[in-house]
Amino acid sequence: MALYRNPRDKRVFVPRPGGGLVLNFGHPVAWAILVCTTIVPFTIVAVVTLAVLL
Repeated sequence: MALYRNPRDKRVFVPRPGGGLVLNFGHPVAWAILVCTTIVPFTIVAVVTLAVLL
């Protein structure tokens, strides 16, 4: 599925036709949500794992 990206749509969460929600990556808040919920925790886990193993 392609990313939903419409900068003119002011909604951050957009309903899908089949149900559920998708982030509108044309909105800056969607990028902040992605970074805070995915990239930052992954980085923390990777750094701690490497520190424990080394």
